[in-house]
Amino acid sequence: MVAADDLRTTPVSLTENARTVLERRYLLKDAEGQVTETPEGLFARVATAIAAVEEGEDARKAWAQRYYDEMAALRFLPNSPTLMNAGTGQGTLAACFVLPVEDTLESIMATAQATAMVQKFGGGTGFSFSRLRGKGEPIRTTHGSACGPVSVLRHYDDVSRLVTQGGKRDGANMGILRADHPDIQEFIHAKDDGVTATRFNISVAVTDAFMEAATVSTEADRSFTLRDPRDGAPRGEVDAAALLEEIADAAWTTGDPGLVFLDTINRSNPTPALGEIEATNPCGEVPLLPWEACTLGSVNLARFWDAAQGDVDWHALRETVRVGARFLDGVVEANEFPVPQIAEAVRGNRKIGLGVMGFADLLVEARIPYASEDALTLGKRIMSAIQEAADDTSEVLAAERGPFPNWEQSVYGPAGANRQFRNATRTCIAPTGTIAIIAGASSGIEPHFSLTHYRRMGDGTVLPEANEAFQQVARDRGFWSEELMDDLAHGDRLGDRVEVPEDVRAWFATAHDIAPAWHVRMQAAFQEHTDLAVSKTVNLPREATAAEVLVVYRLAHRLGCKGVTVYRDGSRAVQVLAHESREAPATTGTPSPAPYRRHLPDERQSITHKFRVGEQEGYITVGLFEDGSPGEVFIKIAKEGSTVSGLTDAVALLTSISLQYGVGLEKIASKLEQTRFEPYGVTGNPDVPFATSVLDYIFRWLRLRFGVDLPHVDGARVLSGLTCPDCGEQLAYLERCLTCQACGYSKCS
Repeated sequence: MVAADDLRTTPVSLTENARTVLERRYLLKDAEGQVTETPEGLFARVATAIAAVEEGEDARKAWAQRYYDEMAALRFLPNSPTLMNAGTGQGTLAACFVLPVEDTLESIMATAQATAMVQKFGGGTGFSFSRLRGKGEPIRTTHGSACGPVSVLRHYDDVSRLVTQGGKRDGANMGILRADHPDIQEFIHAKDDGVTATRFNISVAVTDAFMEAATVSTEADRSFTLRDPRDGAPRGEVDAAALLEEIADAAWTTGDPGLVFLDTINRSNPTPALGEIEATNPCGEVPLLPWEACTLGSVNLARFWDAAQGDVDWHALRETVRVGARFLDGVVEANEFPVPQIAEAVRGNRKIGLGVMGFADLLVEARIPYASEDALTLGKRIMSAIQEAADDTSEVLAAERGPFPNWEQSVYGPAGANRQFRNATRTCIAPTGTIAIIAGASSGIEPHFSLTHYRRMGDGTVLPEANEAFQQVARDRGFWSEELMDDLAHGDRLGDRVEVPEDVRAWFATAHDIAPAWHVRMQAAFQEHTDLAVSKTVNLPREATAAEVLVVYRLAHRLGCKGVTVYRDGSRAVQVLAHESREAPATTGTPSPAPYRRHLPDERQSITHKFRVGEQEGYITVGLFEDGSPGEVFIKIAKEGSTVSGLTDAVALLTSISLQYGVGLEKIASKLEQTRFEPYGVTGNPDVPFATSVLDYIFRWLRLRFGVDLPHVDGARVLSGLTCPDCGEQLAYLERCLTCQACGYSKCS
């Protein structure tokens, strides 16, 4: 057996954000929560665990070294569960599962149990609720009536609430319902309130017939029949165009639902004899049969640009793809699954999905604008090369180890293409959220979200991110300024900055500078050479209209995408990538959506902190949302009935409401820190040794406790109001620490 210590573990070059993510989520820890593993150790652990499936000690050692070298060079990374769990004897190595939901109580509850087991070990789950009878339909055995798909969805969301994935992240789910289901309108609006099914993405499954009906001009031809899923009996008529508009309106408002194009998916189903595909994984890029799982990994395209040749290093790319495809097949073999039905389905088809990240970075290196024909052409060439190399590798593996067991029943079998593959699918474009951070790469095939922004992790960690290539070009060409970077961090668009040369604005155009049609065309370009599906968000600016969402839907269907997700900036109170807030300017034209309040769960965790300012004592209690971020504040002052007590009660109430309506704690703190009134004085807290008022202390403490004391990404400092003990200058919050810019004093050193 090859040991991780036997590998040549070359050092891994990581960004500061990558190290933060690894330490918080991936590196092994002891019982006290102390990190016991290095990044090199992690990659060695994973490499040796997957190479263990090879025949012979020499082969195991050779492949373990190749796997390590690819990961350590950040050319290839597998999905998060593999990085977290391989070699530990715990958890699953696959990220994506689809579980069946039949129209019986036994099936509903059995799937709930399977969901808990999958999510306990780190997997995400997808469900089609289309087989469930409509709400209010009679139940013969109990003389009662059915609760309907949305109630079952809520139940599964509660299951996810109870089970945190591997103790490292919240459960993730996809719920899908066919457009012809009697409860489709309730489903479309299931998440409108912002508190229902927060662990679910939802999508409406539409057919070619529905999309055709939604496009025609004659009212009679737009009539679309809703049907009982049990026997196909009619359950009313809807206007298909109006229903599609209703879907678009909901997506414009909240980001949900997305669309899944069922007929497009099933036209490329490799095993139609085993059944139709009805559901996908949580991010929509992995359409699967019931009980199937898929193992994913991604190639970092930015590592394959040859500046000297002015082209992709095609040979190196193909070599990495071959290693990555073999690695993923090894993951299928090495994996342990939480329930036997999953093991049987996975081993029957052995689906893998090799994809990409860093495409936007590659385009920057190549000086090709994302919204251009050249970018589409390059994307097609890249994915064609990856598909070809992955297919070749799967054929080699089939010759070594035999094709996937269901091969004879597949479209590749003797009655079809008669081409032997080890894996029923080989390619897939995943979103690559955290593994892209580890690799220091842009996500999937997405354009850069912005050139300066904050990334909010699932555990509440906020990471500043800045595009180094843009900053270097800005300095080289003389238009860099702190004002520019600060404005971009606050949401200004590069395309509106007249001081930036036109060619640079096109070269570095970000998600909201790019017209929606280019987003869809890029997704379609990669889909052309991808077995499974392509994860791609069509980003829309805040001022976009619901009519633009409809245009995206129709274009995505026409170009052969398997699904489409639209996200309008600001349509959710908390989003993964965000600019720092500013006071919203007056708006004209498109109306803004109604304010959205994020409610805390009935039972929630809290933190209580005792404090003293001068002679005044008190307590701060902070109620927490499920992600650990603050959602409410209570302040108790020792002198009840005093003016200070009444003031702090009012401030606490207003702060709680503000937090629940999405106002950032950093924004609230910036307004209330350094307020001056009695009592004031020393505090006894070494982190906030002196306060100019009770409110000054409270909001400094909140800022420090919840990690929102972040500097601007461009390096601008945030002054603390405290003085340096060495030289007397005012200290600044820099790199999450009190630091003196004058003499170099740091409270963290």
